[in-house]
Amino acid sequence: MPVQGPVEYEIANATYGGTHAWGDEPLDQEAERWVLLAQFACDDAKARGVGEGGEIVHYWLIRPEDLAAHRFDQARLTVQG
Repeated sequence: MPVQGPVEYEIANATYGGTHAWGDEPLDQEAERWVLLAQFACDDAKARGVGEGGEIVHYWLIRPEDLAAHRFDQARLTVQG
């Protein structure tokens, strides 16, 4: 469950260099190509020196064809918190 919004859209937007607005068809299509690979949460962000406390979540996403081919170098990370 994303903390701040759909992480697939964050990755898709980064893939396009931030050039598309949310709701643009190319961005929607690119977002649909990404799946969650792993998610890690830390409840004690303040102890790690990040923000004012609360939950920080790291999301690793990958395209299914890259996962099937074990191309983990193509995975992308986004952080919310």
